[in-house]
Amino acid sequence: MLITYFGHSHFLVEGREYSLTLDPYSNIGLKEFKTQSTYVFCSHEHYDHCNRQNCQGEEVAYQPWFEKFTVYHDDRGGALRGENTVLFFKLEGFTLALLGDIGERLNEALIDKLKGVDLMFVPVGGNYTIDDLGAYEYAVKSGVKTIIPMHYNIPGSTVDIEGVEPFLERFESYKTVTSPFVYSGQQGVFKLLSCQGEEL
Repeated sequence: MLITYFGHSHFLVEGREYSLTLDPYSNIGLKEFKTQSTYVFCSHEHYDHCNRQNCQGEEVAYQPWFEKFTVYHDDRGGALRGENTVLFFKLEGFTLALLGDIGERLNEALIDKLKGVDLMFVPVGGNYTIDDLGAYEYAVKSGVKTIIPMHYNIPGSTVDIEGVEPFLERFESYKTVTSPFVYSGQQGVFKLLSCQGEEL
């Protein structure tokens, strides 16, 4: 499986069975990328997560390998920013979860659903989502094997969020890898260098 990180929360996940574009952004100061994939998923309708015009692919609808789970985009029951959809998907024998712009900490029902997940994409930048501590809590309490942080400040971004370092520092170790990341079940925390020109 190949995982390409374009920046913010935009990923392309490619497997033998299908490919999936996740949360493509627009108008945040970063270079935008066009993708072609079997499916496209947007966790919610904010401009930094739903740039469908740059993507070719079917909207994620019911399939046995997809499951959606609704949470809030803030810690006030959606009063500030509404709802956010978490996507669980199965690919090449692995279960992955994109948390989108989850804003509520310690959603016990979500933690239960995350148990047994192999790989989780989790926002860590705070302000509009959970922060580094909230992301760490989901990672530890769910026992997800592989963690990829997202939705953090990348040089050039105009979104007012923190960098990835506070999240990474909560772990004893992590690895920085380039995109595309060849995922075959490796465990731990992986910071993916985005396609914005970042270097090791």
